[in-house]
Amino acid sequence: MKKLFYKLTLLLMSILLFVAISTSQTKDGVRSTRSTKLFKRAMSLAEQENYKDAIEVFKIIVEHNPEDLDALFNMGLCYLNTTDGADTAVICFNKGLDILTTEEKQGYLGAELGLSLGKAYQVLLKPLKAIAIYEELIQYADSTNTAFMKELEREIQICHHANFFINNPIELTVENMGSGVNSMYDDHSPLIAVSESQLFFTSRRNWIKLSLLPDGQYAEKIYSVPLAANNWESARLLKVFFKQNEHEAAASLSPDGNDMVLFRNDEHGKSLYLSHFDGNSWSSPEKLPFPINSYAQETHGSISADKSTFFFTSDREGGLGGLDIYMSKKNKNGVWGEPKNLGPTINSEFDEETPMIHYDGKTLYFSSEGHNTMGRLDVFYSQMNEDSTWTRPVNMGYPINTPDDDFFFVPTINKSHAYYASSKFADNYGGSDIYHVKFNADANTELAVVEGMVSDEFGDDFENMRILVTRRKDNKLVGDYRPNAESGTYMMFLEIGYEYEVKETNDKDSAEVSFLNVTTEMSYLHHKKSVVFNDVAMDAPLRRIIQTELNNFTEFANNEILKEVNSANVTTKPVKSSSVVPVSQAVSKPVTSKSSKVVVAKPVVTERVTGVEKDIEKPKVKEVVAKYSSKQSSGYTLQLLALKKAPLKDYNFFKERGITGVVEYKCIDGFTRYTFGTFSGYKPSLQLKRKLIKEGKFKDIWIRPIKDFETLEIE
Repeated sequence: MKKLFYKLTLLLMSILLFVAISTSQTKDGVRSTRSTKLFKRAMSLAEQENYKDAIEVFKIIVEHNPEDLDALFNMGLCYLNTTDGADTAVICFNKGLDILTTEEKQGYLGAELGLSLGKAYQVLLKPLKAIAIYEELIQYADSTNTAFMKELEREIQICHHANFFINNPIELTVENMGSGVNSMYDDHSPLIAVSESQLFFTSRRNWIKLSLLPDGQYAEKIYSVPLAANNWESARLLKVFFKQNEHEAAASLSPDGNDMVLFRNDEHGKSLYLSHFDGNSWSSPEKLPFPINSYAQETHGSISADKSTFFFTSDREGGLGGLDIYMSKKNKNGVWGEPKNLGPTINSEFDEETPMIHYDGKTLYFSSEGHNTMGRLDVFYSQMNEDSTWTRPVNMGYPINTPDDDFFFVPTINKSHAYYASSKFADNYGGSDIYHVKFNADANTELAVVEGMVSDEFGDDFENMRILVTRRKDNKLVGDYRPNAESGTYMMFLEIGYEYEVKETNDKDSAEVSFLNVTTEMSYLHHKKSVVFNDVAMDAPLRRIIQTELNNFTEFANNEILKEVNSANVTTKPVKSSSVVPVSQAVSKPVTSKSSKVVVAKPVVTERVTGVEKDIEKPKVKEVVAKYSSKQSSGYTLQLLALKKAPLKDYNFFKERGITGVVEYKCIDGFTRYTFGTFSGYKPSLQLKRKLIKEGKFKDIWIRPIKDFETLEIE
């Protein structure tokens, strides 16, 4: 669903280029002999995102006219938008460049072909080749074309991020969920409840009553499959959601598995709906009310474990750019409040998508085109601080993220494994497939799952009941749970090691208060079992009826009401990145963005590039500190070196290369980075970079925006 939006963006660029090419030279009568009808047919298929069939038509044109620049370029874009066609796209774009004259290569046509060639190399995980192409384009680009220059500079930074992540991959095991789940068409949006007993997902496969759509696939429908241990059955269509030939996708599932958020196209555009499971069947989806849905586009939503907070994406007015993530809370009457934009820490000027709030209520997983993405959409996570602000988003790293679109990442309760949709692995059945991902390090997430039921004294009117959970250590409200309106049952997800006050209340101000001490032995990770609230609750004044010995815990853990679930005890290795901390620290160690700098030498380089040593000015140390102050957010610097294990003992490494005025940054990801110089624009920094590399002083240099170090440095 989302990925096609970006593919269409590329196609629009191709149409613009087609106009430019059509008004340029006609080489050897190429266009005069081309079938206009055939070309329009190919372009029509591409517009409908049926790239496979469009490629076949373009092949006919190119076979007849090997130097047809229009067909070569558009065929390359079509290949770039298929699962494994980036290498062929490179061939198409290079052939197109070979047709151009030297003057044309340095003009608009060469720029567009070169930009597309660079993006193809990005998809092929060759970011350094892409950087070389982009920097060549910058050298000949018109500096007054600020939009194009800005795009090139951004793509270069994206390539550097990609190169870093690729060289520092996270350790994980990826398992395709097999032909019982996946098909030759797009399968995506995997959803699971805490029990992991059943998987829900969205697929564009064929079904009896569905018609083939112009893009070569069928309408999105929701399927389910039971998840017995290594015995996945064939998926079944959820017919209650069936609307013939209309897209209907599952966006998220509540942790108890009883509420599903759906995406639909309706009279207002893209909207979000909610369906409830009553124990036997799913209800007909009801559109979520204003102000969650609006006349803008709402594409994805996720409901918190207590069912009182809703995170969703919208491109409504007042956002920071494209799709932003918003948060809405229910009031005491159960009405959704005015949505709040999560702000510039989470949202960027680009699109954010697929927010998923974890069971702990404070870890938000989402995808973004901004921040330090490897390209297109990457998966990130952020932590909500005690003051309800958010930590700087952390890129989940390679190979979860790639230069292609990566989204629909669904973690489990202990974050040690997850479900994920991707089209980039070799065992792919076709389109995107659903995978089970296991991390190979300790996730260190400790939550207890506590199941309860509203007290009898409140009768059977559960519609207005609330279960308010307060952490007694700091008197902070950590949960505002809404019980099942029919049964009065609820499921709480509580961090271990704390005592909680649990208050049942309704709109008549009646209340019943109990207390709960959540111990290590109650951790869901340890026993894969939930805990029955009545078995562990305490009356006031607080009496510790729960002992810490495991043998005492097992007396109530064997209660026949408890549900058996499967949960792998596997974990995540820290990703070595300029913006990554270990997933295992996502709860206990929020990221800080405060900064400080260490100046290791007095001199500082100017923007002159006629030499290195002789062009060095030597201001006082205080001036150097000011020049590199975190308050300075514009301009560029050359990153010469980044060391993980230990910083340099001295700076002879740089002195031997005639470099003085190096600045050292100690960064939150454990790396020590060394930079050189400040530049007002990319071109002068590129000139010095090339000079230093040509002289053999460095093999590679990263031209970085100075503002990067505002978030990289530690205090």
